[in-house]
Amino acid sequence: MRMTATALLALLIAPSLAHAQLDYGRSFTITAEPAKVGLGDSVTIRFRLALNDRDLLSDTTPRPVAELPPGVRILSVEPLRRGADRVMTGTARIAFYRTGKRETPVFGLPWIQIVTGHRGTVTHEPVEIEVTSTIPAGNPPLRDIREPDSPRGFGALWALLGAAAAAGIAWLVARLLKRRRQVKPEPAAAPPPPPPAPDPYTATLARLAAIDAASWSARGDVARHYELVADALRDYLEAAHGIPARERTTTELLWSLPPGLAEGGLRRRMQQVLGEADLVKFAKLRPAPDESTRYTGHARDLLERWSRAAPAEELDAVR
Repeated sequence: MRMTATALLALLIAPSLAHAQLDYGRSFTITAEPAKVGLGDSVTIRFRLALNDRDLLSDTTPRPVAELPPGVRILSVEPLRRGADRVMTGTARIAFYRTGKRETPVFGLPWIQIVTGHRGTVTHEPVEIEVTSTIPAGNPPLRDIREPDSPRGFGALWALLGAAAAAGIAWLVARLLKRRRQVKPEPAAAPPPPPPAPDPYTATLARLAAIDAASWSARGDVARHYELVADALRDYLEAAHGIPARERTTTELLWSLPPGLAEGGLRRRMQQVLGEADLVKFAKLRPAPDESTRYTGHARDLLERWSRAAPAEELDAVR
């Protein structure tokens, strides 16, 4: 009798448990293509995220949940977009600079449950990529390459022809030099060489000083001050490191930095400086006028740390 009651109770509560699991289930998966690439070739990661109706994302751009392993670089990450089926999709591009079987970085997205206020990060399982070398194994030496032989029996003739040609060239050069000496004009004074252009670091420092001297905040235009300072930092990245920073959002720019400009807390520092300018520009944040000088100081400190950072590029370009 006791076993019958227990079985009946399990049958009654099983549907509600199954419904709860479906209601709160989250699915975050990726696919990577191609699965086999050469060293330095880009791999496209396609994200697919399904949340229940009670979940809300606090950020739609996937980010790595841990430090990137050596030999892995994130080239670009796009924000996820919601489709008609309420499934969010997006892409990212990464490159590998170590051969062998490598796993993709694990990305995550922060979510919050509207009803309960619970927070968390949804992640996916990594995908394995095979990275092959672009140089044949063993790097074999070149063979069967030698200088061509002269035709047999013509050694003396070739020597005579060479001597005659050399004598003719010497006579022609002497005639040309003599003619140039006869009509040689007075040498004109050479113009002074133009002053060398300042390096990107020095030019950006001068630009920040000019922004402070303009006193935009004191004139009632705080947003103008923050925008000019952020643009100066973005222009420095383009001039000194070839990064099209003006064409990318702050989030996209954070994950396209070369390792030398992102390690040692530089990525977090850049997010703080450019993020503050984004709040002023897009969220209409209006700091006190005396905060403008402090903000310029933070930008100058980030610029100085960038200039001291040794480049950590592993390959010069991605094929």
